[in-house]
Amino acid sequence: MMSWTRPPNFFRGIYPSSYWSCWLEQNVLFSFDDGPGPNTKSLLDLSLEYGIKFAFFILPEQAQKYPEIVRRIVKDGHILGSHFSQHRHHIMDTKTTFLNSLNQSVEKIENISQNTIQYSRVPYGRLLPWQDGWINQVGYTHVFWSLDSKDYNFEPSEKVLKRIQNNIQANDIVLFHDGESVHPQIVQSVE
Repeated sequence: MMSWTRPPNFFRGIYPSSYWSCWLEQNVLFSFDDGPGPNTKSLLDLSLEYGIKFAFFILPEQAQKYPEIVRRIVKDGHILGSHFSQHRHHIMDTKTTFLNSLNQSVEKIENISQNTIQYSRVPYGRLLPWQDGWINQVGYTHVFWSLDSKDYNFEPSEKVLKRIQNNIQANDIVLFHDGESVHPQIVQSVE
């Protein structure tokens, strides 16, 4: 996907199997890629304070660094999903390579979390329509986002917050990042 704040609606028709809006019983779903990381515990504390659930699409290498956080994500009732084995572009992958990356990631995350993974998000949101089908064929649901915070641009937190406030709609899935290299004020932006 390109770096739009809000992806064009026609993408929903190209990827009809993917989730594009919040399916939980809350107005908005904040989702976090690339973690867990140093800020994830604070984000989990924040979710308890506000009584909302988040979605975390994690990398196996990060899960191995923060196994207690992975288990807390599950214990606290958040969505835990795979962000594939490696954070790279998967567009040119064969079906075997693509599914190996997904399945290996899921296996490692399930071993750490002791929880069944149902959801995935491909890195960078770059997914071909048939790859969306492959994800479904092996029993997972791909989750896109409907609003990109663009926190990865490392702009002042006020600008990230303003972008979200000016664009947020009911049932949005908002994209953030909580891995090792994240916006230094990610917790404040989410709060």
